[in-house]
Amino acid sequence: MNSTEALILHAETAPKRLPAAETLTPAMRQYVEQKQRVGDAILLFRMGDFYETFYDDAVLCSKVLGIALTSRSKETNPVPLAGIPYHALDNYLRKLVTAGHKVAISEQLEDPKLAKTVVKRDVVRIVTAGTLTEDTLLDERDENILAAFSMQQNGVGIAWVELSGGRFETIEVRRESLIDELVRLHPAEVLIESEPGGDADALAARLPELAGSVVTRRPALEFASYAAEKALLDHFRVSTLAGFGFDGNCPSLCAAGAILQYLSETQKTALSHISAIHKRQAEETLQMDQATFRSLEIERTLRTGSRKGSLLDTIDRTVHSAGARTLKRWLTAPLVDPIAISQRLDAVAWLVADDSLRTDIRTELRRMADVERIASRIALLRAGPRDLAGLGQTLDRLPTLLRRIPDGSPKWIETIGQALTGFDDLADLLRRAIRPDPPMGLREGGFFADGFDAELDRLRTIANDGAGWLAEFQRREIERTGLSSLKVGYNRVFGYYLELPHRDGERVPPEYVRRQTVKNAERYVTDELKKYESEVLGARERANDLEYRLFERIREQTASRLPRILAAADAIGRLDGAAALAVLAVERRYVRPELTDDGRLEIEDGRHPVLDQALLDGFVPNDTLMTLQDGRVFVITGPNMAGKSTYIRQVALLTLLAQAGSFVPAKRMVWEPVDRLFARVGSTDEIMRGQSTFMVEMTEAANVLHYATSRSLVILDELGRGTSTFDGLSLAWAVTERIAVTTNCRALIATHYHELTELASLLKGVRNFNVAIREITLSDRAEESIVFLHRIVEGAADKSYGLHVARLAGIPVPVIQRAREILAELEKGFSRESRSPRLTRAKTRNDQQIALFRDPGDELLDELRTLDPNAITPLDAIHRLAEWKKRFA
Repeated sequence: MNSTEALILHAETAPKRLPAAETLTPAMRQYVEQKQRVGDAILLFRMGDFYETFYDDAVLCSKVLGIALTSRSKETNPVPLAGIPYHALDNYLRKLVTAGHKVAISEQLEDPKLAKTVVKRDVVRIVTAGTLTEDTLLDERDENILAAFSMQQNGVGIAWVELSGGRFETIEVRRESLIDELVRLHPAEVLIESEPGGDADALAARLPELAGSVVTRRPALEFASYAAEKALLDHFRVSTLAGFGFDGNCPSLCAAGAILQYLSETQKTALSHISAIHKRQAEETLQMDQATFRSLEIERTLRTGSRKGSLLDTIDRTVHSAGARTLKRWLTAPLVDPIAISQRLDAVAWLVADDSLRTDIRTELRRMADVERIASRIALLRAGPRDLAGLGQTLDRLPTLLRRIPDGSPKWIETIGQALTGFDDLADLLRRAIRPDPPMGLREGGFFADGFDAELDRLRTIANDGAGWLAEFQRREIERTGLSSLKVGYNRVFGYYLELPHRDGERVPPEYVRRQTVKNAERYVTDELKKYESEVLGARERANDLEYRLFERIREQTASRLPRILAAADAIGRLDGAAALAVLAVERRYVRPELTDDGRLEIEDGRHPVLDQALLDGFVPNDTLMTLQDGRVFVITGPNMAGKSTYIRQVALLTLLAQAGSFVPAKRMVWEPVDRLFARVGSTDEIMRGQSTFMVEMTEAANVLHYATSRSLVILDELGRGTSTFDGLSLAWAVTERIAVTTNCRALIATHYHELTELASLLKGVRNFNVAIREITLSDRAEESIVFLHRIVEGAADKSYGLHVARLAGIPVPVIQRAREILAELEKGFSRESRSPRLTRAKTRNDQQIALFRDPGDELLDELRTLDPNAITPLDAIHRLAEWKKRFA
């Protein structure tokens, strides 16, 4: 067993508690006290140029980070030790947080050279998955959200904040919609009450899989209404929350308060960039459940779970990171209000109409820094010189961007222009203060521009002229002493020195004081050299200290403008989002959708936005016409692979794009905005929850039946396929009937149950469509094949072509031939069976009775009613009886 293995074994078998403080050195007492305060967080303890970890944290970091594990002492109870260089902190932080760990950072709060005893240290921040702010730790095109929820009898409140951008919002939803909202938000971390059990605990177990979230349990006290309200009042410095839309005790207030208390504990600093909280109403945006998000692949694909290939990835043409995040928000929370939709469409249309304007705006946006995230680091006292330089350069470019926006632009664009004004003085300050390309470090200095501060310039001159003075000093001393081998040097331990080889020892002047002996030489100092050293080194240190103080002063001045800066950052994101949609429209020949209020959904030559770009040989467009008069429930039949699922998804995606404010891939589109979008496409199961494909399918269908309204859009694919044929058919029939008769919403239902096509003749509002197929005969094989035309045409399909598809998939010919024989027998059997029972009838809204199939007895009775016994001969009667026996017996 090697030493590392022995250390790990010792750490894993030793009692899981920290040693008593009185047995430790002063520095280790600091470590133990701070580790007890941060609990389950890994403590990175700054010691000189390293962040050190000890005990169990060291063993864990060694495994997760792949760094060496050593020990602090070699006694019988060695203390495991593992450290990382301070300048590589961000790289290691990313690995630890990605692995699901919290990390507490303890910094040195004083210069070790000035410390009289042990260096003062304290935890300055606790880093968690939902509280990242550094660019190196974040995806610049995605939000990093911290969320919390509170379950109460009067509903569920959800609050979320993007610490790296300052957005703080809440919403209140039904219990059934909690997971849907969290899946839409895709938070990096979710806070829940610490007490186990109940719905919240069950949800916590599913969140890592469903939303990719880390779950953090917090004391129930922090979710109490009085504690939450106090946290909000103290943070916003107000006496009432009515101005933010909170009226009395509400669950969203409790969730918001829990978030603020958590941020206060982990960030250890003011949160001045979180200057407001928006209480969003559920009905403000298009409601979609988790099944819809999954089925439509809005931001992630079903197969790989990645952004690549999703709708968002397909349409994203943004050139700025804030624009990319804005576009995602628009796509995951589309608008419902026709006025708001129209205003956003006006902005996109304005940018579509002018190629040079659009190009100029995007050129300027490409040159701008991520102001939103810079602002958050300024507020959290984490901004460095490069942040202020980037902010200054961006503010400097705003007037140029504003000149690109002419008078008479749409109102939506005008509000953007208003948010980008009023920064001339701050831009001038930052331009004069910070060098265009400053170093990254803050303590090392060298980032302030020459001429900004006279005292700083003087100290720099003293420090920077050292090389010339030393060369002149060396020349003078050689000339004065006649020692040609004399050299002037410097090291961090002894400072500046004069060095002479041992052979010149007898010729050393008496004023030279020996400082150090090395292998082949002696090193000396003089009063003049010590005086210079004191002045030069002191000047460099004083210059660095002065730069730090000046930087803090400018950071404070900038922080006082944070609300305006964040408003400008939001405007930059919105302008980039609109410009990106305009580029998409021009590039892919998208058209502006037209709003209506008559319940219509009309799409001419619509194209699936993802497949339209992915298919090299071109996408076959299709029409859709749903009206209150002609019917708004489509039953679509046809074989697998022909395009039923693609078509119904296409209609849903075009509706979603239109309500996000985008142009759409079609020749023409007219629609009334929908309030809810339901999509049930594809087969999945949830084995970990004990739910089969059919159970999941029925759960999602139940959600549609309970919550769809007459203003909703529903798409269902192969409903009822997870059970027996008759069970599935009966459920699919009943669900379709309920949607058509009771809900009366826009719905597209793709099915292999051809029996559902009878609903079109029984119910007003139901229409049949099928995927066009061309049958061809292969002359060399004397057998039929099919060609998918991918066109949706009115009418019902006459067969399912399942055996044809199986043959195309490569099923062996003998198996196909045997399947045809079995199919013929089954069809005969089902034909005989269908004549015997009378199927249950269902009530419609008009109390009319609808049979699933026409009863054979009804046909016989109809023929008897029309039969005139006096008009037929006995022989005709015998023939008629024989025919009836053959048909109905």
